[in-house]
Amino acid sequence: MNVIDVAHRTVHDPKHGGSPALALRLGMTPTVLNSKVNANCNTHHLRLDESLTLMEFTGNHNIMHAMASRLGGVYCKVDYVDGIDEMDILMTALSTSACQGDVMAKMYEALADGHISPKQAEGILITIQNAMSTLQKLRLQITEKNGDR
Repeated sequence: MNVIDVAHRTVHDPKHGGSPALALRLGMTPTVLNSKVNANCNTHHLRLDESLTLMEFTGNHNIMHAMASRLGGVYCKVDYVDGIDEMDILMTALSTSACQGDVMAKMYEALADGHISPKQAEGILITIQNAMSTLQKLRLQITEKNGDR
């Protein structure tokens, strides 16, 4: 997953108005933004703050996923809540177990015919991402509860 290719897809996604709408919000022309996400352009480069702004405007974190993947890691969005108690931690821990079951159910369903279709793969990957986010939330809750944050 190439970061610039992902940025290009993000900028040209019509769901958020495409390059003209995003360029306006970034304070540049569509031509400049198009150049910044063009893998064949060596004169313009997307800055880190601009990629962050793109992700905030669109809600699409695929740029972050591509960066994490290139570095051998993963990105997990976690909805953090202050004031963690033991019951919150227990409920999140139980939720992680349910998420593992969801992943296995998706896998079982997908493999019933002996292969995983692209649509099934997308569903499995989303379910895995949700499970990883829940595990990350549990880690943050435990860290917060022990004052290590």
